[in-house]
Amino acid sequence: MTRTRTLPDKDRNGAESHKPEVVARVASALVLAVVALGAAIASPWSFVLLVMAAGVIISWEWGRLVGGSGFDRVAVIEAIGVAALAVLVTLGRPDLALIALAATVAAIGFASIASNTLGWSLAGLAYAALPAWALVWLRSDQSLGAVAVLYLFAVAWTTDTASYAAGHLIGGPKLAPRISPRKTWSGFIVGALAPSLIGYAFAAALGGTSAWRLALVSVALALACQLGDLVESAVKRRFGAKDMSHLIPGHGGLFDRIDGLLLAAILAALIALRDPASPGRALLVW
Repeated sequence: MTRTRTLPDKDRNGAESHKPEVVARVASALVLAVVALGAAIASPWSFVLLVMAAGVIISWEWGRLVGGSGFDRVAVIEAIGVAALAVLVTLGRPDLALIALAATVAAIGFASIASNTLGWSLAGLAYAALPAWALVWLRSDQSLGAVAVLYLFAVAWTTDTASYAAGHLIGGPKLAPRISPRKTWSGFIVGALAPSLIGYAFAAALGGTSAWRLALVSVALALACQLGDLVESAVKRRFGAKDMSHLIPGHGGLFDRIDGLLLAAILAALIALRDPASPGRALLVW
């Protein structure tokens, strides 16, 4: 006889075993959020340190995925190049940052000359260096740099949370089953539209900017987040990996956690080119 109002042993054990993973996921996300927000608000240089640390981790995770090894010489070159680039951009020397980037490309080419992974190594450099450049450049704006970074974080986190929640609560047709079997069209649509509320909220708080235009910018950034997530999933599938690493409990690697933010940061910087002297203001004020 089956007892009512009681989970079968299999389901009950499954639910219980899933709880620690959910707790670890939430706790890890909160710690990462506190660190990221604190570094962004404190000063441009604390944020540079955060970006440099992220660049080192992303270089290691990418090298681990592509080369199947740990922190190899290509990953070291990438990490040094990203760190130098971040510092030079913060110092207001994009010319020297370009030279550092070119030197890093040359060094990676020399180190990988006998390898069949040169293209993937250069792709890893692009994934680490371009978002790093974009983020520290946005933060360097003395008037609205910190606000611009907080806005970008809010859009990325809202996209991730809304798409995850909608995918589980609504479900429906799969978005790209061959690339990421769990992603649904409902999650994609809700994840793309929900950040418009972030745009409205920031516009209301800032004043002097168009709320509907910033809402549209938020949707564009959310779409970039979704694309970044899909690209990372495709790369992992290409190499037969589930996660980039096991660094963050409940999330996998840092790359797995910020894959959408990386591409959104590049798009945000391209938008901010409308006023290179004040990139934070250019992103937020319309």
